[in-house]
Amino acid sequence: MRIARRVFVLALLFALRAPEIRAQMVLPPDEKKTHGAQVPDVTLIGEDSTSFKLSTLAGKPVVVNPVFTTCEQTCPMITSNLNAALAEIGEPGVGYQVLTISFDPADGPAALREYRRKLALPAGWKLAVASPDDRKALLGAIDFNYAALEQGGFVHANVVAILTPTLNVSSYAHGVTYESADLRAKLERATRESSLVRHYRRYIGLAAALGILSIVVVLFATRKRPAAPATAA
Repeated sequence: MRIARRVFVLALLFALRAPEIRAQMVLPPDEKKTHGAQVPDVTLIGEDSTSFKLSTLAGKPVVVNPVFTTCEQTCPMITSNLNAALAEIGEPGVGYQVLTISFDPADGPAALREYRRKLALPAGWKLAVASPDDRKALLGAIDFNYAALEQGGFVHANVVAILTPTLNVSSYAHGVTYESADLRAKLERATRESSLVRHYRRYIGLAAALGILSIVVVLFATRKRPAAPATAA
């Protein structure tokens, strides 16, 4: 009886934690590889079916929240808890931007509207889908990993990405729950990183130009000179 009870309890725990266990099977982003990476200016399609460029969100740090709208497990938990934590910082679109992007090809503007309604997301919160190429480019830049399941749905990493105001990858928030203090620190870090890039951009460009010039000089100095013609004795 005790063994049967233990088996039942273990099975119940596995069932309750199955989404988390499956998510752990997908590799999290490689933060060493992605930190500082420029996210391409992809074209997105909003819930009103109009297109907009990712660059329209630039100027403030951007929280990127990948989901699929028919998810009944971690996706709504992530978005809802993210919304609650960010609400303690301020309204989206004021000091920061939020983009919930679907990675499900079956999702469209109507699904985005329903996702907003179901989770009561604020007006400044952006939701979007994208073409296969743009979706791959955006999610690839933040190294967000996911895979379709045979029985439907997806297995995916439980993570959101924080971009700088210049749309470079700054950091990540992992899991399905978030602390407002931690998110605030990540947003502030993203802003600082963007400021450093802008401040040193001219010096970076100058260093690159000097590097190219030095290569040209070395190539010129070491080029093969034609042999002098032999003179008659």
